[in-house]
Amino acid sequence: MCAVTTQPPRKEGVTRVEIARERRPEPAKEVLERESEGRKFKLGKSLGQETQDQIVEVIARHMDAFAWSASNMLGIDLDFLCHHLTVDPQV
Repeated sequence: MCAVTTQPPRKEGVTRVEIARERRPEPAKEVLERESEGRKFKLGKSLGQETQDQIVEVIARHMDAFAWSASNMLGIDLDFLCHHLTVDPQV
């Protein structure tokens, strides 16, 4: 048995790349800088003030859970972080 997936009908002349681009989330174009406990971060300006305050509160409450730089990621297995391509160097 195989699963069947349905896709919405495609507009004529529209490529899959264009459809994917329409669905892809984009970074906020307008941002404002906020700070909590001396750490600066950016939030989208389109967020309401209440939402911004809630995000700042969560970040402040869980400050130790965020890696603010690579040096904050001690104890991470390098096999997990390192990337290499397995290609023949002669090619």
